[in-house]
Amino acid sequence: MTDTIRRSGEERQASIQHTAAALGIDEALVSQLVDTFYARVREDDLLGPIFQSALGEDWDPHLAKLKDFWSAIALGTRRYNGRPMPAHLRLSDRISEAHFGRWLGLFRETVDELMPNPAAADFFYDRANMIGRNFQAMIFALNS
Repeated sequence: MTDTIRRSGEERQASIQHTAAALGIDEALVSQLVDTFYARVREDDLLGPIFQSALGEDWDPHLAKLKDFWSAIALGTRRYNGRPMPAHLRLSDRISEAHFGRWLGLFRETVDELMPNPAAADFFYDRANMIGRNFQAMIFALNS
C-alpha cells in the first residue's frame, strides 16, 4: 500500500514537472512572477497597506516562502511545507472580497506580461483562482 501511495505521489510530481516543462515554466519564471507581482502588490493602494501591516519592511522571508509555494504548485517541487491559511485568517477582519478581486486582477496583469505562452498563463490563472476561492470560502465563512 505504501509503495502505491508513494508511486502515486511520484507520478503526480512527474506529471506536474512534465506539464511545467511543456509550458515553458521554470524556477526563473516562478521567481520573476513572485517578485514582479508582489512589487505591484506593495505599491497598490488597496493591497499595499494590508501587506505592510502584516510584513512591515522585511519582505524577503515572505517572498522566499511564496517562491517555494508557487514552485511547489507550478513545478512539483517539495520545498514548501507551510500552512498559508492561518496567516490569512489573522487578517480576516481587515480584508474583503474587494481585496481578493484586486489580488487576482494584479496577478492576472503580471501573468499576462510574463508568461511565455497563453497555456502557461491559463495554468497560473487556474491555480490563482482556485487559491483565491478557497481562501475566500474559509475567511468569509468564519466572519459570517
